[in-house]
Amino acid sequence: MIKLGIIGYPISHTLSPVIHKAAFDYYGMTADYQVLETLPEDLISRVKYLKVNNFRGFNVTIPLKVWITPLLNEVDDPSNLAGAVNTVLIKENKDLSGYNTDIFGFVQSIPNEFKSSLIQGKAAVLGAGGAARAIAVALVQLGISEISFYARNQEKAYQLRDVLITNFHGIKINVQKFSEFADFSYASIIVNTTPIGMEGINQTVSPITRSSIESIPKSAIVYDLIYKPKETIFIRYAKAKGLYAIGGAEMLVLQGAKAFEIWTGKEAPVDIMREAILKSY
Repeated sequence: MIKLGIIGYPISHTLSPVIHKAAFDYYGMTADYQVLETLPEDLISRVKYLKVNNFRGFNVTIPLKVWITPLLNEVDDPSNLAGAVNTVLIKENKDLSGYNTDIFGFVQSIPNEFKSSLIQGKAAVLGAGGAARAIAVALVQLGISEISFYARNQEKAYQLRDVLITNFHGIKINVQKFSEFADFSYASIIVNTTPIGMEGINQTVSPITRSSIESIPKSAIVYDLIYKPKETIFIRYAKAKGLYAIGGAEMLVLQGAKAFEIWTGKEAPVDIMREAILKSY
């Protein structure tokens, strides 16, 4: 049996088991994907547990994507650029290899007809955690020339700015104090990487106000990484303004598909995984 899991906190809402079960069922493989709530102070003991109990690998989510990196033996180039990992492979010798499939998932989830509008554009990113790091790298890959981070934790935001400036020459990075009333009239894309609006966590509110959303240009993309609920208040407000809005489900599927391939060496049945998550709502 292949043993896999996801670590982070809180993660009772996660739909990762749904998409991976669909993939394993498609191939007739016997596997167990466990949801293992893990606080930062328990991370080392959790990793030891996963290694001792012969797990093949695991996903990493809020708030551990940055914390996990010092515990790994090696990381892929996207993880190194982002300074964050969301997928780990446990090798036979128990070495840990880290990957960032969030970057791939985000880039691939942007429809091709919208990608040209992002080249040399400006992006606004809400939050500065591990997810924001991956999104920033993805935005650079998409051709964005300037990124503004809106963060309550200014120290994390400035650390992220330094990482990006070191790895990407020519990109302009701004750090702003988080404000739900911010003006986004300059933005080509606005991405929410915070948990605000997640099921069970301020689900009835948007990270920014309707008046702030009104400032977003009609041509801009609004993207919320949250996938549960399927449509957050943020997405609902954006759609009401007539903006093109993307929820987190597609990115979840695509990053999960990449993780599946890392763990199994098999081509992920993306359509099957997507169908499974849509049925779960």
